Amino acid sequence: MSTTIQNIDQVSTEVKSFKPTWQDIKKAIVDIVKVDVYYKKSKDSKFMQNYKKRYTELHQAEDPDTYILTNAKKIYPNEDKYIKMKRQYQKYTCSQN
Repeated sequence: MSTTIQNIDQVSTEVKSFKPTWQDIKKAIVDIVKVDVYYKKSKDSKFMQNYKKRYTELHQAEDPDTYILTNAKKIYPNEDKYIKMKRQYQKYTCSQN
């Protein structure tokens, strides 16, 4: 009687955290703008102007990696502020449905 042994690749389920690069942020901004265009939203809306401004400032920064960290700290200076903004967003998305 013969037996076979199968090697099963083990996949880690551990989530690794990483600091996003300025290229990751740039791609996210571009993707957000593409979705807005896809849904035929106004290119002059406050939403679009905000992301155009962020994209431009990112490209004009001398050190984009430092810029994204500084900007993130400005938007979310502490965990309490982050949680507050997250809850506001959740309330907004729930009210839209």
